[in-house]
Amino acid sequence: MILAAAAFLAVLPAHALDVRDLPIAKAPESCPREGPGFARLVPGGPCVRISGRVRAEAGTPVPAPTLDGAARGVVSGSGQVAIDTRTETEYGPARAYIRLGTGH
Repeated sequence: MILAAAAFLAVLPAHALDVRDLPIAKAPESCPREGPGFARLVPGGPCVRISGRVRAEAGTPVPAPTLDGAARGVVSGSGQVAIDTRTETEYGPARAYIRLGTGH
């Protein structure tokens, strides 16, 4: 079965990808009215801000050795990501806010 698939693919003509034929992506427009960091990804769509933080620690305190005689180290970390979306509706402004994370 695999040989048949490989033979089928070998018969197909190869086409080179010309980068000049690819569409040019537009940069997101900023939403200064909503505050710093907000951008409109789709023309006429909602303003979105994605933010977050990451914290990591690594260390070698003076712990008691393990059974095999090696000292244990400490590795910990935490992170958070927030998505804030704002848009105008016929009833006034609407906002959706989601925050996911670990730690405090």
